[in-house]
Amino acid sequence: MKKILSIVLFIVAGYFIFNQVMDAPESNSLKRISKTYYQGEYQTAKSELEEFLKEYPNSTSGWAFLGLVNLELNDTLNAELGFKKGYELDSENDRAIVGLGVIERMRGNYEGARKYYEEAIKVNPRNPNAYSSLLMLELKNENYPKAVELGEKARSLNLINHRPGILGNLAIAYHYNNQFQERDETLQKLEIMNYQDLEYIKMIINGTVDLIDLL
Repeated sequence: MKKILSIVLFIVAGYFIFNQVMDAPESNSLKRISKTYYQGEYQTAKSELEEFLKEYPNSTSGWAFLGLVNLELNDTLNAELGFKKGYELDSENDRAIVGLGVIERMRGNYEGARKYYEEAIKVNPRNPNAYSSLLMLELKNENYPKAVELGEKARSLNLINHRPGILGNLAIAYHYNNQFQERDETLQKLEIMNYQDLEYIKMIINGTVDLIDLL
């Protein structure tokens, strides 16, 4: 269940992209830590990030990344602190903004979450995570056509190879909008990509897990 919740609550299951201008040593350190993160070694990644932030205390990307890692460790309090610090250092850090939206959604503050997601889009109209996060809110509101629209917008940003979870959310939106052919085609793409959480997406689609309860 925790794994399913992580899929539904946070849609950053792809390569952690650093679009902030950074010195090479800082960027290289974060890329190295990202490899640890994507190997599922979250506690190690957290320790490495904490050491990194001692050297680069003003790294907005580092703080946002620490927020993400703490979410993976189910530590929402420190996740929020990480996202807030990243946001304080750079109010245009769209990753930190989306992260704060995730925290609000986990609290059941859906309007607060929406404001953060929409703010992230204003800052970076090419942030697919913001659109995919809004998709989940529209599913909760049973506005399925809008959910599909948002998912297709996220898909159009051509980052799917790094963020297949976005396709997973779109498959769910297609399912609820009765677009079964598009759903099945999307699931086939995820199979080709060897998406590790495909079975959980199928569980939601098959009704084994009630998506609305998870939202």
